[in-house]
Amino acid sequence: MVDYQHVRMDLMTSKQVADYLKTNDMVVLPVGCTEMHGPAVPLGCDTFHAWASALLLADVWKCLCAPPVCYAFPGASGPWPGTVDVSPEITVAYLKAIVKALLKGGFKRVVMYGTHGPLGAMFQMVLRSVYQETQQVIIGMQSPQLMPEDLMMAEFGYGRKEDILVLASLRILGLHGAYDPATDVEKPQTFPFETVGALKKHGASVPWIFSADYQHTGIRPGLKLDDADRAVSVMKQAARRMADLPENFARYQAQMAELMANPPWKRGDAWSM
Repeated sequence: MVDYQHVRMDLMTSKQVADYLKTNDMVVLPVGCTEMHGPAVPLGCDTFHAWASALLLADVWKCLCAPPVCYAFPGASGPWPGTVDVSPEITVAYLKAIVKALLKGGFKRVVMYGTHGPLGAMFQMVLRSVYQETQQVIIGMQSPQLMPEDLMMAEFGYGRKEDILVLASLRILGLHGAYDPATDVEKPQTFPFETVGALKKHGASVPWIFSADYQHTGIRPGLKLDDADRAVSVMKQAARRMADLPENFARYQAQMAELMANPPWKRGDAWSM
């Protein structure tokens, strides 16, 4: 059997999904992008992150994992070769269409999951727009929780970066060896101009474009191909910490449904003053 075949919706038949929906209604939608990630990390980095993480979570949550979305607004890597520079508006519209199709197809608890930075704002747009239109609550998750600081420091003595996350993700996806992180080069992860940081410290947001390939992820020596299994172990431990999400998701959906079924703003005693 292929690893994680039992949760991979892309490897199931229509009948198998129909049978699944008789007893469960949850699905994870991995969302990545295709963009420049420096001189060594592959373009599919964020898609690999999202898909591998979603498979681990689906395994813990005992639910299905939908096929990944490979294209989204990339951000600062837009003009670099290999980047597929989709607009934010198209990304939001496409994700919204996929989510609504999953809801139409019988799934009720939909979790969008991705690690790509710009997805945070776009997930917020999608989940709120879907709720306004359908009254269906979905989740957007965009976090480093599958490589949390405490587990990473205990196992490796350093924190999460994209190099080790993609190394572990490729191992989970059966693509181990496609990326070798070994290097003697060290470069910082930086903005293209110091003014970006100077503006951000005041809460200002601006678009920017990387002016050097290493700025996106930084480059650090010390990580080896053989570290992949240890990194996967960290991700699995972290996934188990999130085992309560399906139950809390269902409870929250029920709470929101009750709120809308009995809206307090329509009662005579709604006002506290």
